[in-house]
Amino acid sequence: MSLVRFMSQKSMAGFGAIATSLGKCASDRKGVAAVVVALALTVLIGVVALGVETGLWYAIKRQDQSAADAAAISGAYEVAAGQGYSDICALAQRDAATNGFTFQSYTCPSTTPGCTNPSSGQMCANNPPVSGASNGDTKAVEVILNRQQNTLLANLFLSNVTISSRAVAKVNLPGYTCDLSLAKSGTGISVQGSATLNLTDCGMAANSSDAASISFGGGNNDILNASWFQTVGNYSSNGNPVLNVSTRLTNSTPVTDPYSCNPPQIGCAGQIKYSWPGATALTSPASPCFAAAGTTTLQPGLYGKSSGSNKCSNGTGSSSPPMSFTSGTTKLCPGVYYLDGEDGQGYAFLVKGGTVQMGTTADGCTSGSGVTIIAGSQSGTKGGGFQIQSGTAKLSAPTTRVPSGCSLGSTPCIPSGILFYQDPADADTSKAGGGLTGDSTLTANTSTSLQGAMYTPVTNVTFSGNAGSTCFIVISLTMTYTGNSTMSGDQANCEAVGVTGPTVMNIALTE
Repeated sequence: MSLVRFMSQKSMAGFGAIATSLGKCASDRKGVAAVVVALALTVLIGVVALGVETGLWYAIKRQDQSAADAAAISGAYEVAAGQGYSDICALAQRDAATNGFTFQSYTCPSTTPGCTNPSSGQMCANNPPVSGASNGDTKAVEVILNRQQNTLLANLFLSNVTISSRAVAKVNLPGYTCDLSLAKSGTGISVQGSATLNLTDCGMAANSSDAASISFGGGNNDILNASWFQTVGNYSSNGNPVLNVSTRLTNSTPVTDPYSCNPPQIGCAGQIKYSWPGATALTSPASPCFAAAGTTTLQPGLYGKSSGSNKCSNGTGSSSPPMSFTSGTTKLCPGVYYLDGEDGQGYAFLVKGGTVQMGTTADGCTSGSGVTIIAGSQSGTKGGGFQIQSGTAKLSAPTTRVPSGCSLGSTPCIPSGILFYQDPADADTSKAGGGLTGDSTLTANTSTSLQGAMYTPVTNVTFSGNAGSTCFIVISLTMTYTGNSTMSGDQANCEAVGVTGPTVMNIALTE
C-alpha cells in the first residue's frame, strides 16, 4: 500500500513538471525542441503507465488481503475444532484460493513452516505465528501470501513487483461458564429471592433469544458477582439489582453445549455414551433399590426399578427412588452408578438426611478417581431427577474417561468430569406444577462438596447454597438460583479435575 501511495504521488508531481516543460518547448523554434519533446513524451507515458499500474497493484493487494483474511479465519476455526496442522493449512489454502489468490503448485507442509517470506504463488500458514503481537500464541494462525506481478507499460522502470499480504486470526476464550441454560426461548436463568450469587472466576450464559433470557427478580436485594454473562437475547431486572459484572454480552451467539459434539474441540468434551449393565453387575447391596441405613459402602452398578415396574417399592405400598439417603453414612466406591426409573415425585437420586460421600480403598473399594451417576430408564419409560434437600453430599467426578482409555464417540465412553447425568432420551418431562417431573433441586449446605459437571439438558435445575469445590458447573434446560449461592469454575481448576465446561469463544482477525 505504501508503494501504491508513493508511486501515485510521484506520478502527479512528474506529470506537472513535464507539462510545464512541454509548454516551454511549444514556443521554441530550434531543432533540439523535437528531441526534447520526444524524450519528454517517453517519460510522460512511462509515468502515466506507472500510475495506472499502481492502481492495478492496489486492487490486487486488496483482493489478496481478503484472501489472507479468509485463510487465517478458516485456519483459526480448525484450531478451535482441535484439528492438527494439516487441516489448518488445507482449509487456509482452500479459502485463500476461493477468495481469488492463485497458487503455483503449492502443497501444504506436514508441520507449521514458521516462514515469513513465501515465494510467488506460495503461502506461509503458521500456527503459532512467528511475528507480530501474536508471536508464539498457539490459538492464533498467521497467513502470509506473496504474488509476483510483472509490469506492462511501466517496465521501463520496474520489471516486476512483489505484492505481499498478511493476516492473523485468533481463537479468543473470554470466559468459562459455570452455568449454561440450553433453552432457546423464555427465561433461561433466573436469580430470585433476594439472592447473592457468587460465580468465582466464571460466568453464566443463556441461549434463549428472549428479552428476559437472564432475569433478576429480587429487586435491590439481588447481587451477582461474576466475571461475565452472555445471552442470545437480553437480560431484565426487577428494581435495581447489584450486578458486579464487568462484561455483559447481549444479542450474542449461542454457547456450545460441551456434550453435544463429536469429535471433541475447544469448549466441547464429546458425547456421553454408555450401555446399561446387567442386573448381575450389582454386587452390593442385594436389593437394586437402595435406601440408606447405618454405615454402608456401595459398589458401582445398576440400581432401580423391579421388573415390570417403573418405580422401586419401599414395602409400604408407595414408591422410593433408585437411590435415597435419609440417615447414616453411605460411601460410594469409584465408578458409574446407573439409576433406572424414578419414584412418585420424579426423584432418581434423593439426599434428605445423613451423609453420602466418596469411598476409598480402606472401605473395600477398588482404586478410582470419582463417580458418575446416570439417571435414565432401561425400558424407555421415565428417568428421574437429582434432589439434595438436606443432609450432606461430598462427591466428585472421575478425572479420566470411563472406561479408562476409551475412545470418545464410541460406546461406551463417558467424558471425564461428569458427576450427574440425566439421559435426555429418558427424562420425565411431563408437567408438574410450574416445572417438569424430572427437574432437579440442589440445596447445598456448608459441608457439601460437589465437584464436576451436572448435565440435565431437557429438564430444569434449582440451586441454592455453596457447591464447596473449585469446579462445579451446571448445564441444564433452565437454571434458577434462590438464596445465597456460590459456584466456582475457572478453566485451570476445571481442567485439573477433568471437567470440560462450556466456553464463550469467538474468532476474530487481530492483525
